[in-house]
Amino acid sequence: MTVRNSWMFVLLGLVGACDTGRNEALEVRVYGEAFIEQGLPADIFVDGWSLRYEKFLVSVGGVAVAQHGSAPGLEVMEFQVFDLTRASDGAGQVVASDLVSLGRYDDTSFTIAPDPAARAGNATDADLKLMVDGGFSVYVAGTATKGGERKRFAWGFATHTDYSECESLADVRGGQPGVVQLTIHGDHLMYDDLYSQTPNVTFELIAAADTDADGEVTRAELLAVDLRPLANYQVGSTDIVDLWHFIEHLTTTLGHIDGEGHCTATRTS
Repeated sequence: MTVRNSWMFVLLGLVGACDTGRNEALEVRVYGEAFIEQGLPADIFVDGWSLRYEKFLVSVGGVAVAQHGSAPGLEVMEFQVFDLTRASDGAGQVVASDLVSLGRYDDTSFTIAPDPAARAGNATDADLKLMVDGGFSVYVAGTATKGGERKRFAWGFATHTDYSECESLADVRGGQPGVVQLTIHGDHLMYDDLYSQTPNVTFELIAAADTDADGEVTRAELLAVDLRPLANYQVGSTDIVDLWHFIEHLTTTLGHIDGEGHCTATRTS
């Protein structure tokens, strides 16, 4: 064998060794858990209400999944709109997938924000148009029930929230694909405190905002609710004084990772 051919074999061996490191799938999914797919039962509320979401639309993009201290192995900047009320048998909806190097993918970031160029994930064309035309990052519609009382709502929000340093759990091994779950917590919108570690899940104040008693709680009615005299509905150092902006702020707390995993949430608008 010539020296030249020997070097060619060495180079081919090195290329092959590099390729074997990128031989397993990593998938990112977004999931609203049972609270969004099936509803919030009365036993999690402190006031006897229950709630069913009919739509829970989120605009998700800027996804990056990395091994700690390394460049992302999977990165998708485009935004997609998902309806998290769609049944998924506990699997959630696929956001992206790719082949990545083996290892533990424990550093994930993503953004929930409006985007005029967003495309449909699993959302219908009509829902995509609703989100894009409305400039929404989050849109929720549903019905809350207590005894014979029913209250409808349909609210769109334009908040922009970056979730970073998410402590994801995907461990990609040979023959073992990994999954990163962007978890959206639908019960957070019914919290009565912006910063407490143990807020109540409650709907009574929202229901009482329906001052015209037409069965629908609107943005204008929530804006008219003054929180300042209330012992609960604490707002910390924010300047929030009404129930609409209180719930709007709660939309910036929806994102978690792999269930209850922690992310650093930064609201930019």
